[in-house]
Amino acid sequence: MNKLFRIPSRSFGTKGNAAVPALKLRNGALMPQIGLGTWKSPPGVTQAAVEIALENGYTNLDTANDYNNEPEVGDGISNILKKGGIKRSDLFIQSKLWNSNHRPEHIKPDLEQTLADLKLNYIDSYVIHWPQACPSAINAPTLRTTGAYPAHIDKVSMFPYDDDGYFVADLESHYTETWEAMQGLVDSGIVRGIGLSNFNKKQIEEVLAMNLKHQPTLLQNECHPYLQQKDLIDFCNCNGIVFQAFSSLGSGDTHLAVSDSPTGTIPLKDPYIAQLAKKYGKSEGQIILRWHVQRKNGSYGLVTKSVTESRIVSNIQVYDFELSEEDMAGFDALNNGWRHLLWRETSNHPDYPFFDELPYGYQLEKAPLQSSSGTGDN
Repeated sequence: MNKLFRIPSRSFGTKGNAAVPALKLRNGALMPQIGLGTWKSPPGVTQAAVEIALENGYTNLDTANDYNNEPEVGDGISNILKKGGIKRSDLFIQSKLWNSNHRPEHIKPDLEQTLADLKLNYIDSYVIHWPQACPSAINAPTLRTTGAYPAHIDKVSMFPYDDDGYFVADLESHYTETWEAMQGLVDSGIVRGIGLSNFNKKQIEEVLAMNLKHQPTLLQNECHPYLQQKDLIDFCNCNGIVFQAFSSLGSGDTHLAVSDSPTGTIPLKDPYIAQLAKKYGKSEGQIILRWHVQRKNGSYGLVTKSVTESRIVSNIQVYDFELSEEDMAGFDALNNGWRHLLWRETSNHPDYPFFDELPYGYQLEKAPLQSSSGTGDN
């Protein structure tokens, strides 16, 4: 069993506003505990957000080609590296293999587009974004340059739908074949580690059972006070996988969030968290992020997204206080299993991970007119 180690805080931000602990992955890489997420970061502001983050202590960036903003992320990285003070080796850059490119022959074109957009010759982590090969154009790789929006399969976009308006599923593709093909990316050096995202426990077990040379270094899944993922984090810790939370604030800020939480609100507006914010003189967001970095003995990481300078900075300033044991325990009562990102429209593929969480009697819905990042057909 691989053990996870906390690494002493490191700070590379030119303004010195934060020192973020790093987690040691099974391949020996150091991943800063908090990263800047770029999902739904809009055009025209993403580059500035990346530069602000890197100037204020962030060294972990989470991207994906379907977010349709990797060129701006790359410009931000490039500008900061040119200024000096931060080296490429100081950064942990993660991107994701898109659903439409699960077939072995489509994996490298997917990665090569990301590397070109990010202006990098390698990335530190490359994860399978979702286990299901849906939406998928099946017979051709789909890239940001072919269209990061829903469109008829004839257009070969990243979100292809059929004549009836449903997402196209590649039913002959399974993630174990994808995982096996990704081994070569690590061996070639253009990827330092490979991981998983949005996989359930049984699916992770299937990948681990393959017992290949390169095992999953991390798992990125939705996690916040309303979806605390206690068992899944423990499972990851027992199997040498670092868990990484996305949607760490549980904002539900996506058109794919189709159901309200059982409380009728979101964690950022939860009365208990508001009470703690007042008690500690911090924002609600900082209270939630402090809860993340403090629980499970600080063994997992998270990404948090903003394009607002003050929030980017404050989101990483959570290492100068601690929540009491009693206040940490109070979060247990908030856990109600609310997963806001189900993406139900892709459940026509057998590898869809959240069948058990679909509403009773659910019938497949047609593809939304927006991509997962909110981009529409243009």
